[in-house]
Amino acid sequence: MAYLRFHSQDISPYTGERYGIFVAVWHLIRDERVTDEEAAEYWSHREWFEANLPIPPFYAEGNPDKAVTWFKRNALTQEMKTRLGFYHTLAAKYGVGIAEQSAESLANIIYEDAYQVAVV
Repeated sequence: MAYLRFHSQDISPYTGERYGIFVAVWHLIRDERVTDEEAAEYWSHREWFEANLPIPPFYAEGNPDKAVTWFKRNALTQEMKTRLGFYHTLAAKYGVGIAEQSAESLANIIYEDAYQVAVV
């Protein structure tokens, strides 16, 4: 199976890995670097993802294993790709580069659902 991870170049001091696209864009919102309209659109996309992409249970515990998540390439729906496009565009507008990393296999999977896996 093939996996994809979209990430910034900034390293999380917590996990030691690059921030994933959701966190990288969240930092723009949190730091109020975007317009009010962009923030409103962000919240619309975030609500959609929270309703349609399972949230791994370890996040509720503060991610004690310092896991990072990867999408299953073949499980990304067209709607997910379109909505991820918003994150890519917003990040680029504010100088946050988002890279795409791929892998054919991953070790140390601690969580899996229909769309993603989490690894340590």
